[in-house]
Amino acid sequence: AMVTAVCPEELDPRYGVPHYLRYISGQCAREWVWLDVSSKMLTLRPGLERCARCAFEMESTGLWRRDVTIPTIAWTTSELESVRSSRRLCDYLEAEWPRLGLPRDVKILELGAGDGWLGMTVARNLVAISGRSTTRVTDQEGHRIRSLSQNVAYNVAQGLPLENLGLGVLDWEQACPDVTQEETLHLLIGADVVEESSARHLARTIRDFLSQKQEMLVLLAHQMTGSLDAKEAFVQALQSQQLEFEMVAAESPQASLEKEAKGVVIWQITCQKQDQWLLPWSDSLTGLEDTFYV
Repeated sequence: AMVTAVCPEELDPRYGVPHYLRYISGQCAREWVWLDVSSKMLTLRPGLERCARCAFEMESTGLWRRDVTIPTIAWTTSELESVRSSRRLCDYLEAEWPRLGLPRDVKILELGAGDGWLGMTVARNLVAISGRSTTRVTDQEGHRIRSLSQNVAYNVAQGLPLENLGLGVLDWEQACPDVTQEETLHLLIGADVVEESSARHLARTIRDFLSQKQEMLVLLAHQMTGSLDAKEAFVQALQSQQLEFEMVAAESPQASLEKEAKGVVIWQITCQKQDQWLLPWSDSLTGLEDTFYV
C-alpha cells in the first residue's frame, strides 16, 4: 500500500510510526515503513527488522487526519482507557460517516470531552466537507473545562482548522442544561462517560437532548473491561428515562458479543420504541481489540 505524504526531516523516536498508518494498512500501527523523502512516497513494508522513524503530515489521502496534539500535562485528566475509547469512536465515525444520514451542516456536541481529542479531531476533519458544520466540546466547570480550553487553544495556535469548534460548560446535574436550548443538534457523542456515580444524571441529560429531536443520533463509546456496576446503573437509568441502547459496533466479533464483549463497544441511545432510527451493525472496529494505537 502507498500513500502520498509530505515528509519533513523530523525524527520521532517516541512512537515510530504515526497511528494513522493503521488506516492505510488495515493493520497495527507498528507496521514497519520505508520512507523516500525525495519522491514524497511512503511505502508500508511489513516484516522488516528495522524501521525509519519519521513524523510527517498526510496530504490528500481521503482519510481523516489525526494531528490533534494533547500536551503531556493534559493527559493527567484522561485515563488511558478513555483515550482508547475516544480513538475507537473516531474510527467508527470515519468509517460510517457516509451512512449515518447526517446533513452537511451537521451540528455535533460531545459530552464529557475530557482532553478534547475526539471533538477536535472530528471538527478539524469536517472542514473538508462542504457545508457549515459545527462541533461543541463540553465538560464540567472547574479544572476540567480549564484543561479542555487550554488544549483547544494549543491546537489552534498550532494552526489546526478549528474555527467551527465551540467550547462550553455542561453540568449533567442540571435538569435542563442551557446548552440544549441553543440550537437543534444532529449528533451527540461521548467516550467513556458512563460511571456509576453519574449514570442517572447522564441518562437524564441525554433524554433532555432527545426530547427536542427524537431522531437525533446519540453514540457513546464504552470500555467493557470497566466496572459492571457502572453499566448496570446506566442501563437502569436509561430505562427510567424511557430510553434504550443498542450495540452498533465493537472490537470483539459480533458472534461473541452475546456471551462476552471485550474492549470498546459503540452504543446508540434512542427513545423507547423508536427502532426506525437504529443504525445497522458495523464491522469497522471488529478485530481491533489487540491493536496498538497512539
